[in-house]
Amino acid sequence: SMSKKKCIQKRKADTFCLSTILVFHLKSHSPSTQSIHSGLEMSQMHQEWFLCNLTTATKTKSFDVHKLVMASCSEYFHSLLKRDPNLPRVELNDLNLSLYTIGSTISTASRLQKRALLNMCSDFLIQEINVENCMYIANISGAYNLNQGKDTTQKLIQENFVEFSETEQFMKFTFDQLNELLIDDGLQISNEVIAFQIAMKWLEFDPKRVTYAANLLSNIRFGTISAPDLVNHVQPVPRMMQDPECHRLLVEAMNYQQNTLQSRRTKICGGQRVLVTVGGRPALTKKALSREISYKDPDGNWNRMAEMPAKSFNQCVIVMDGFLYVAGREDQNDARNQAKYAVNSLCRYDAHFNTYLHLASMLHKRTHFSLSTYNGLLYAISGRNAEGVLASVNCYIPSTTSWQSKAGMEIPRCCHANMVINAKILVNNCYSCTVCSYEPSTDTWRPVWAQHPAGLALRGSQLGPRGEQVDVILMECYNPDTGQWSYVASVLTGVSTAGVTILDRSICLVGGWNESGKKSQKCVQSYNPELNEWAEEEDLPEATVGVSCCTITFSHQSSKGSRTSSTALAAVSI
Repeated sequence: SMSKKKCIQKRKADTFCLSTILVFHLKSHSPSTQSIHSGLEMSQMHQEWFLCNLTTATKTKSFDVHKLVMASCSEYFHSLLKRDPNLPRVELNDLNLSLYTIGSTISTASRLQKRALLNMCSDFLIQEINVENCMYIANISGAYNLNQGKDTTQKLIQENFVEFSETEQFMKFTFDQLNELLIDDGLQISNEVIAFQIAMKWLEFDPKRVTYAANLLSNIRFGTISAPDLVNHVQPVPRMMQDPECHRLLVEAMNYQQNTLQSRRTKICGGQRVLVTVGGRPALTKKALSREISYKDPDGNWNRMAEMPAKSFNQCVIVMDGFLYVAGREDQNDARNQAKYAVNSLCRYDAHFNTYLHLASMLHKRTHFSLSTYNGLLYAISGRNAEGVLASVNCYIPSTTSWQSKAGMEIPRCCHANMVINAKILVNNCYSCTVCSYEPSTDTWRPVWAQHPAGLALRGSQLGPRGEQVDVILMECYNPDTGQWSYVASVLTGVSTAGVTILDRSICLVGGWNESGKKSQKCVQSYNPELNEWAEEEDLPEATVGVSCCTITFSHQSSKGSRTSSTALAAVSI
């Protein structure tokens, strides 16, 4: 019968484990000293092939073993040798490792502490895994601490969550198992509405699970669901209106556009950090400025993310609370480079919903300035406009959508760089070697460390002895612990008016103007601090100057239009 055949297969599987391991297996859980000694002696005899009187053979290998040992460890061999004690060889060619027999193999390997065989079994489980059997494999892996198997199962479910939710195994999930999945940022779903519907399906499967509703649904990123979808797919669910905690989650999502409500529930699920470029003046379009916000996907291809309502050049961009802010700019090409077309606009782009909001304008028109974020506020520092170079500093407060004046710099400056470190904003001077520090808590400026005469390399140029612009390829590194500057690897191509940001622990330098060649650049250069090396990445689609860049978390489904709302980019003023 089939049952008898499976029983024989299992006994053969036990035999296969033992013949592969080639050691004596002590059946007693509390063996005596004498039995342990005997076992070691038998193992030594086997290693020396002493008195081996039986050959076991698989499809590719054969092993010399002791009949006594095999008969004592395996019912299958005991039966064979009882029928024919003089049997010289046993063929096991019909024995194949399968998910049915793997449990015996792992159990034996674990008891005898054969790590190599356990690793082989783990590799086999990973090779056989699919949505239907993944929980079976997860349970085996968990029981025998096969971490690679457990990790692979977790990754498979993350990447195939919707398909897995259709299986019987999903409905057997515990609250902790499902909760852990919904918390994970790596969960791959095309829309958060689907995650909500799957969670509700699990809750409604067993009336006793209603006690988990608020805790489980708090892991749904309601803030990333569009208002129409909230109204059509979430609000009609009785639980969301009847349960006070669930209703609070719904109300919070409706008010998502407030920065103060940003949380884990508004974070994109399954997203990736991508390099984003904003505006600029493409070389091929001559005097036309760009409106585009573009991003580089994981395959290295550049894609259009959105189009801004207005042309933009020499703007500042920064990411705060998951939103991309675009501040200041020049909205027309200025042939004489006098900043006479500088504007004071502030806009906020939301990649979740592909929406663009006009916020309160800055107190001064600015271009060639710097923009920092600290403690939930934006700081627009110096720059220039048609009236000249600025020393003023403005602070944007999202909760009141308003700007405030802050202490200005002692010396006006433009074309500078800044960074936030140790609760202070450091600002360099593009055309000198000075660095100033601004402390937001006290609203004060003070001069700090001077750079080497080369200036800040990442802004790419400085004034020569006759006042001419000169490319700078040297780069310096400041150590705040020692207060010292040191030279590091030089930039591959000197550029100015380029975009700069950090992605995956590398500094990215994008586009810009090369003075020695008198032309715009489309190169993307990346610096690895750990290796102290620069490398060339995939070029921009075309050479561009005055471009800004940043990094945001962007869902790969969004690029296909399934994660964002179905409406086109809308510009709204608030």
